[in-house]
Amino acid sequence: MNEKEQINAPLQSVMNGVEQEKQLATEALADANKQVQETAGNAKVYVFDEDMSPEQKKAQAQAALPDTFQGKDTGGKADSMPTDLGTNDASTVAAALASASAAPAATLQGAPGAYPTQKSNGLPEWYKVGWTSFSDLPNPGDEKAVEEYKATVASTSQADLLPEKNADMLADFLKESYYGEWYHNAGVILFTVVFTWFLARIGSGLMSCLVIGAFLATYYQTSIRRLRRNARDDVQRELVKARLETDVETVDWMNSLLDKFWLIAEPAISAQVVGTADAILVENTPSFLDSIRLTTFTMGTKGPRIEGVKSYPKTDPNVVAMDWKVSFTPNDILDMTKRDAQAKVNPKIVLTVRLGKGFVSAPVPILVEDLAFTGHMRIKLNLFNEFPHVKTVEACFLEQPTFDYVLKPVGGETFGFDINNIPGLQSFVAEQVHATLGPMMYAPNVFTVDVAGMMAGGTDLEAANGVLAVTIYSASGIKSGDIFGSIDPYITFHTGNTKNKELARTSAVENSTSPRWNETHFILLNNLKETLCLQLMDRNVGRKDAALGVVNLELKELEENDNLLEGLNLIALKNGKAIGEIKADVRYYPTAKPTTLEDGTIQPAAASNSGILRFTVHECSELSAGKSGGIGVPLLGGGAVSAYAKLKVNGKEALRTKTFKRSSNPRWDKYVEVFVADKTKVNLNIDVMESKEFADDSLIATWKSTLTAVEKQLVEDKSEWWSLNDGRGKIHVSSIWKPVVMTGLGEGMNHVSYSPPIGVVRFHFFGATNLKNVEALTAGKSDPYVRVKSGLHTRGQTEFIDDNLDPDWNEVVYVPIHSIREDLVLEVMDFNENTKDKLLGLTDLSIKSIVKEVEAANGQKMYESLPAIDKTVDLTTEERQKGKGKLHYAASFYPTLALAKAAEKPQTEAENGEVKKPAEGEVAANADVATDELPERDLHGELIKYTPDDRIDLLSYESGVLIVNIQEVELPRPEKVYAEILLDANDSQYKTAKLKGTHLPFHETSDAFVKEMDFAKVVIRVKQARDGDKDDNHIASWSGQVKDLVRKIQDNNKKHIENSEDDNDGEIFNLMDCNGGTIKLNFDFIPVINFKLDPSESLENQGNLTVTPLKGHNFPAADRSGTSDPYIVFLLNGQKVKKTEVYKKNLNPTFDKDELFVVPIPSRTAASFRVEVFDWDQIGKDTLLGTGEIPLAGNSVESFGSKQIEIPISGSSGGNSSLTLRLMWQPQLLAKKKTHTGFLGSTTRAFTGAPTAAFGAGRTLVGGGAHVTGGALGAGGKAFTGGANALGGGVNALGSGLKSGMGFLGGKPKSKPQEVTPQPSAPALSPTASKNSDDNASLSSLTTPVMSQSTSSIGKHTFYFISTPK
Repeated sequence: MNEKEQINAPLQSVMNGVEQEKQLATEALADANKQVQETAGNAKVYVFDEDMSPEQKKAQAQAALPDTFQGKDTGGKADSMPTDLGTNDASTVAAALASASAAPAATLQGAPGAYPTQKSNGLPEWYKVGWTSFSDLPNPGDEKAVEEYKATVASTSQADLLPEKNADMLADFLKESYYGEWYHNAGVILFTVVFTWFLARIGSGLMSCLVIGAFLATYYQTSIRRLRRNARDDVQRELVKARLETDVETVDWMNSLLDKFWLIAEPAISAQVVGTADAILVENTPSFLDSIRLTTFTMGTKGPRIEGVKSYPKTDPNVVAMDWKVSFTPNDILDMTKRDAQAKVNPKIVLTVRLGKGFVSAPVPILVEDLAFTGHMRIKLNLFNEFPHVKTVEACFLEQPTFDYVLKPVGGETFGFDINNIPGLQSFVAEQVHATLGPMMYAPNVFTVDVAGMMAGGTDLEAANGVLAVTIYSASGIKSGDIFGSIDPYITFHTGNTKNKELARTSAVENSTSPRWNETHFILLNNLKETLCLQLMDRNVGRKDAALGVVNLELKELEENDNLLEGLNLIALKNGKAIGEIKADVRYYPTAKPTTLEDGTIQPAAASNSGILRFTVHECSELSAGKSGGIGVPLLGGGAVSAYAKLKVNGKEALRTKTFKRSSNPRWDKYVEVFVADKTKVNLNIDVMESKEFADDSLIATWKSTLTAVEKQLVEDKSEWWSLNDGRGKIHVSSIWKPVVMTGLGEGMNHVSYSPPIGVVRFHFFGATNLKNVEALTAGKSDPYVRVKSGLHTRGQTEFIDDNLDPDWNEVVYVPIHSIREDLVLEVMDFNENTKDKLLGLTDLSIKSIVKEVEAANGQKMYESLPAIDKTVDLTTEERQKGKGKLHYAASFYPTLALAKAAEKPQTEAENGEVKKPAEGEVAANADVATDELPERDLHGELIKYTPDDRIDLLSYESGVLIVNIQEVELPRPEKVYAEILLDANDSQYKTAKLKGTHLPFHETSDAFVKEMDFAKVVIRVKQARDGDKDDNHIASWSGQVKDLVRKIQDNNKKHIENSEDDNDGEIFNLMDCNGGTIKLNFDFIPVINFKLDPSESLENQGNLTVTPLKGHNFPAADRSGTSDPYIVFLLNGQKVKKTEVYKKNLNPTFDKDELFVVPIPSRTAASFRVEVFDWDQIGKDTLLGTGEIPLAGNSVESFGSKQIEIPISGSSGGNSSLTLRLMWQPQLLAKKKTHTGFLGSTTRAFTGAPTAAFGAGRTLVGGGAHVTGGALGAGGKAFTGGANALGGGVNALGSGLKSGMGFLGGKPKSKPQEVTPQPSAPALSPTASKNSDDNASLSSLTTPVMSQSTSSIGKHTFYFISTPK
């Protein structure tokens, strides 16, 4: 046995004895545990290793908790922002939030992230604290008080501010500090004289006088000392002020303090920098590198210096401004002692980069040393009166700073080569640094640090301060240039622009241009200054998804609208052109924060189970290499394991950190913010994984808990370290909870994609000037009309005017609106018969310019009209650039009837549709109902009309908005079709999406304005997808009288349509022109108040006038024989519409029955209908005998009835000539159809052979034949009619074409063309007529203008006589 073994033998013996005793103790402990388990029954018994720490024991106990505390791993990467919900379905989300709101909030006092609830200064008010308690001056840090004081001073005269004590004459010459008040000295002298005299009088000696003199000398000494001190202070103060403004003072005392403090604080600062930098480097390591690690970091032993400070005293009371010259030159040893120079440590930073992957990687050190920096900065502190009393710090460089360094990327400290020696590289790096810092903090730019916000935790620009709930309902009219297949659309969410990170996405809808999602997505926001971008995408298989268009929504609009934007119709644009429309709701819910009341107390933030969870995975310590029979093997050194962490919320992965290479103490400092609908149901799970390059990743350890358990431990134990399960080690995590009150989200989702109208906008389009001519190449002119668009839907339009760049429409269009944000676009278009209409220019109308949103007494919003606008605007291009032309229009708003919410509930809750009045003494079941009586007026103060059975009398309102819900269409054979709605209009007011099949679930809702309920008629047409707007072809249709529909609505007492997906409401109707076809519809009606229809807009103002000339009386004699050969010419608005035959040698002619004719009147109130009586001359010009005006307005004509009138003929020599006519007026909607487009100046037109008249082209067509009075038409073409059979309006017109008798020149006898007398149409629109409620009612009012309809051309317009059978 050698000497070493002899020494170790006793030691080994002792160790063996210890092991034996330990073994005995272990066996005894095992026997005790066994006995405890046998006597415990069904109770759970935990057995811990005695070497475990308390945290490890707690972790082992939590690992044995039931599975309900453990999350489920669903795998895969989430497409949307992490939440605790597993779905984005709007209905499911609304239900979850409603459940969380109903449950009591789980809160802990002092929970992480909670706001303080105590007043910072708890002293009673009767304490006098600080100088402000004894002064009228405000605290300079109280900005509001300072501004109020400045305003007071500015309004008060300077004389009022002078103290009264300075109102003596001496004070005008000398300052008080040099002498005190004059009466002080005078009083002392007077007292001395009088008291000395008194002592002398009573016989006192010299000693008494000396005492008095000593008193006087003491007073003088004290007074002069005070005088000199005050004078010295004033002089020094003035000198210091002058020096501060001009000189730079040294602060060596601060540099001395900084030198000593630097040696103590630098190691801790360097350690903090390394820990933070490593976490950042892990996140930003390029894929071609194995790892980047900051292995060495020190700033040396010599700290930074402040070379000089210049102050600016003449600033605001709450502002401190200084210029600092700072430097960091650790290699400068001239100002160091010999001892300090010998012990000096230079700054050194070593960044180790590992090239390669895994075990084949090699470290390469990158060395940065010899750092140096100098700069001249201006620092400005803004103070305020709350802790920390520094509100903001602004800093900027007054000149470009200088810096120097040595960079050795290879070779290390010994063999490294400074790359700055490469020519031009150092200057290039300096220029890049200046280019980066210049816009940030080179004067005049300043870098601002919000100190107060940082202390309050509100300046983190990445932290969420609220939740944006975006509900996407549907999209329509999606267009794509994809030639490879169908469109599978989905939407991605971004903030700022589409290049930024994707925050969420909807699901993809297969093969649809009108997808429906009904999904709610939550986006966490720091503020509402961003732009929300909704990018419409097309999913592709085998190739990159295509971007279809984007919607940019300025979130600042939420602040202006109480954080709510409902019923949005968002236009998706691509290259400035609309490619689709998205229907959505956007709501913003800020985090709940405490509020400070007027008395200074702090009201706690509202408690809520819904909110934002900010969960941070900081680091792990003492990780083991993996599992080995449940016992982990601790790692030695720092390069054996490469770990990363996965956080799962309710089994769904919410966060995955980067891999921290080769360390048993990895640090990530990675956080995620998650919206939590219900915090009481949140399970958290972290898997710490080992990353392997050439094998599957393995699990190192796990951690499981609930959110409430985490909060409880953080509050009670004040510990953020937890023991890991299934392996050794600890994990450092933290959480912050921000409550969010989600009130109203569930209720707001009920309307799906349709919002009831708030009113109607009335547009009066007067005309336009200097419009763009898009037909100049074809020697023509534009044919303009105006259309009003809401989103992608055209809601109304005027008639077009042929070949006119300065059109005068003078037409009125009504458009219902549903939100104060539903801005409308007015587009001036060029009509083309066979091609797409071209845009001539457009202008936007902001609804806020004519509508005002106000809040009623009950808090309910209502909408009132602002003064109507009448303006002429410049037209712009589609890109909103300057265009050509001006549009003159007027716009006004009329609100709908707005019932208070409390008044609606009795109607909706009544089982039989009647409003139940509570019995006397009975309390209403609904707490919102404040009265037992029905409301007399609506929110606008308008009287509400009721029926005797207490229902709102909808039939008593002449005008309103008819809501049409097209639910389903059934066709006998598969077709690709769409449906359109027309209400008293020739053009579609709404079009649905295009669907294909036999069962077509449209489920779309729209509306239209009803001007006159007695005459209004709604038509729904089903058209093939290939059919355009310019033809009236359709495969099926349905029509109904609005008054019948409103009567049915009132009888059923229906609610407003809030859910267009609800199939329980609705009625099935049979379709016309489609055997076996049906349509399912639902209707509602909302009256419009404060509206009176102008007579010129009435449906009675347009229609067909049947004129029958009966007899002439006392016509003047124009021939030598004392007779005349009279004939009558009828003119409408200056255009010839009818010429009778010549009745020879007759001053009192009786006209034939064949002279009856029908003329369309676009407007009775604006029309000028005149007659001219001529004497026919065979040679020469016919002689005018007289003229007369046929009155059309007022009671001059009778609707659907004949009326005989006598027209005076003026200009006759006798003065008592007259013409007797029989007039019958048929109010009808006139449809105008364009029959040409400009082509090389040709204006050739053709008319059907019906009772028509065409003038202005040089000829007349009457009845079934034609009387041609002029030869040339346009370019010389001729028009022939081939006869027609008109049945739609009850008119039979038979013609044989162009007759041979066309008039003779030079003595040829006149011939009378044979005409068929048309019979007037049946009075289809009479309010007294019986209503036809049959679903198969005739659709002749809006059918295709073919041979079954009468036509007439006046000037350049072709009118189709549309009639409806009785």
